[in-house]
Amino acid sequence: MKFSPSIIGLFLLVVVLVATLFALPGPAEDGQNDPRAATSSTGLALINARVFDGQSVHDRATLLMQDGRVEELLVDGSVPEGFDVIDIEGGTLLPGLIDAHVHSFNSAREDALRFGVTTMLDMFRPPFDLEQVRSQRDALRPTDQADLFSAGFLATAEGGHGTQYGIDVPTLAEPDEAESWVDARLAEGSDYIKIVIENGSAWSGQLPTLERPIVEALVKAAHGRNALAVAHVSTQTDARMAVEAGVDGLVHLFADEPMDPEFAAHLAARQVFVIPTATVLAGAHGRSGKDWITAADDLPARLSSEQRQSLDQSFPGSGLRAERWPLVPASIRTMVNAGVELLAGSDAPNPATAFGASLLHEIKLLSDSGMGPLAALRAATSVPAARFGLEGRGCLRAGCRADVVWIAGNPLDNVDELRALRAVWKNGAAIAVDTEVSAPAAATSEALAVPLDMHSTGQWMASTDEFMGGQSTAEIELVEAGASVEVSGQLNPGFPFPYAGVMWIPGDEMMTAVNLSNAVTLSLRLEAEQGSYELMLFSGQETMAPPIRIDLTANADNRIVLSDYSSLDPSRLRGIGVYATGNAQSYRFTLRDAVLR
Repeated sequence: MKFSPSIIGLFLLVVVLVATLFALPGPAEDGQNDPRAATSSTGLALINARVFDGQSVHDRATLLMQDGRVEELLVDGSVPEGFDVIDIEGGTLLPGLIDAHVHSFNSAREDALRFGVTTMLDMFRPPFDLEQVRSQRDALRPTDQADLFSAGFLATAEGGHGTQYGIDVPTLAEPDEAESWVDARLAEGSDYIKIVIENGSAWSGQLPTLERPIVEALVKAAHGRNALAVAHVSTQTDARMAVEAGVDGLVHLFADEPMDPEFAAHLAARQVFVIPTATVLAGAHGRSGKDWITAADDLPARLSSEQRQSLDQSFPGSGLRAERWPLVPASIRTMVNAGVELLAGSDAPNPATAFGASLLHEIKLLSDSGMGPLAALRAATSVPAARFGLEGRGCLRAGCRADVVWIAGNPLDNVDELRALRAVWKNGAAIAVDTEVSAPAAATSEALAVPLDMHSTGQWMASTDEFMGGQSTAEIELVEAGASVEVSGQLNPGFPFPYAGVMWIPGDEMMTAVNLSNAVTLSLRLEAEQGSYELMLFSGQETMAPPIRIDLTANADNRIVLSDYSSLDPSRLRGIGVYATGNAQSYRFTLRDAVLR
């Protein structure tokens, strides 16, 4: 038996998230320094502030906002009459941040805005609502959503990357299809064209991909219509091909080999920008930004359960790739030294990322990899605004949109202080982020007693990537009077991250929630051949909630402390999976002594 399509969120790079609103720090007791004290129609003066205007820093400045725009940035002079005043108390004002690489679904724009991201550049989503999206972003009225620009559908080969998520993506097979393909995207409302060059080799897979003649034709068609053409790549070889084909930017940094300094110089000479998406690469190489985000005093309380779930996730085999991680900061440093223009993008909601919060981590990684805080903040404000033609965004000067972030500290000296995020204004109106968090619904059944032997309770069933378009196989056998489970099969190409194995169902039916809130630890012994193995925990009120993924150690006793994973809801445990992941290969493993205690 294979997974039900009802849990199609498993490995989606475009996971459907449903989020709630939650609290920023409350107002001062007298109400005079409440960011929400002024109405949207009243002029607002933010005084006693260090202001980063997108390019330069001004100490002890005043920012005047009115009618959704910056009225003036005062270095000297008094506040005019008719403006409400908020004392920034020596803190820092930044332009609303721009996340240059996301996949925006459902509550993404609200989630991002609470963390100071006021504009998002989407790199793949169905274009069903782009007319509405454009209308909203062109307005200056108060809103609780970040502005969105989008590529809409991506350009990919039949069966290529982007087609595996259950979305009917229009593909290309010949260069002469490029002009009509680009015309269709722009008619749908796409703001730029994204081209996928991905054969899966960097992730131990195999995928159909676009060849250079089609890429060249797409770039020519986009440029002929005054649209940017950007490329998804995972290898340096494909990055070189994309640049020679004429793309304007690369929306990922490759991590298959170090950045060649000569290639970096070529990127700079050709004025090709790069969006490293270092934070998602960190997650893919066992260096998740979760700890940095949750170590802050204020940020954890603002993470919804869905954002916690995505931060808790990990890419299959991320631990095995950990030794490659130093290539990423080294390559960023090489590009910085060569003068390549870098843009900050998170690639949320991929595993180990969360909308908004992960852009703060991206800025941290860029700063630490040789850019320094000032340049890294430019990479999240004025630089993407200039490269994507985002008029009035990424700046705090007269005429710019009044999208403003208040940081209690000074992130220009210490980038870690980005996490001291005090308030956000969108179009001059403070974001109402103090909505009460809804209490979790009560468990629907009485908690089962522990210890609970998983070999004598529930049921085991084979599970693979087949429902995601993969072709991996799995067979299971219960042996030793049900005291262990033997699993064997083949990991095959067809999905970017092949996986196959076994799933334990605690209830009578697939993905039925069972109350196991008495459980504190999960223990199991995994006896296996060499390879990568992963545990997945499915829980929560929604069957489509993404799982928590945890690397397992082969030929060892594994003990997982459930409280280490804040997004896990043991009162609604729906399933526990153990999978072989990674290269196309045969696999065999045995599970013994699986117990919830």
